[in-house]
Amino acid sequence: MLSQRLRTARKAKGLTQEELAEHVCTTKGTISNYENNHSTPPNDMLRHLADILNVTTDWLLGRTDVASPASIPASDSGEKRSLDELLQEKIDDPDDYYFLDGYLEASEEEKKEIRRYWYDLKKQWKARHVREDRSPSLFDITENLKKK
Repeated sequence: MLSQRLRTARKAKGLTQEELAEHVCTTKGTISNYENNHSTPPNDMLRHLADILNVTTDWLLGRTDVASPASIPASDSGEKRSLDELLQEKIDDPDDYYFLDGYLEASEEEKKEIRRYWYDLKKQWKARHVREDRSPSLFDITENLKKK
C-alpha cells in the first residue's frame, strides 16, 4: 500500500524520484526502494515525505482514503484550523515573522522555490555538521602543528 501511494503522490506532485530524494535529503535509490516495496521508511522519513507530498501519513500507510491534510485539529478546542491559519500563527511570532514574511502571499511557484532553497540549505548544513563531528585526520593534525 505504502509503495503504491508514495509513487502516486510523487507523480501527482510532478516530481521525479531524484527530485523527491533531494527534498528529503536522501538518494534516488532509497526512494526507489520505498516505491518498489524493498524497504520501508522510518517514521521521521515518512513524516517528511508526507509533508513534501502534501498528504497525510495515514493516507500513505493506507489507514485512510483522505490524502490531503486540508485542516489540522486545534489543540483542545475541537475546532479545525487551516494550514494558512497555523502558518499565520507562526508569522505573528517576531522571530519567525522575518523568516516567513510574504510566504502566504507568494505564488505556488515562489513557494516551491523557497522550499527548494530551504532544503538545499538544510542539506548543506547537515553535510558540514557531519564533517565537524568527525575526528581530525592525521594530515589535519600535522598541518595544525606546523602552523603553531
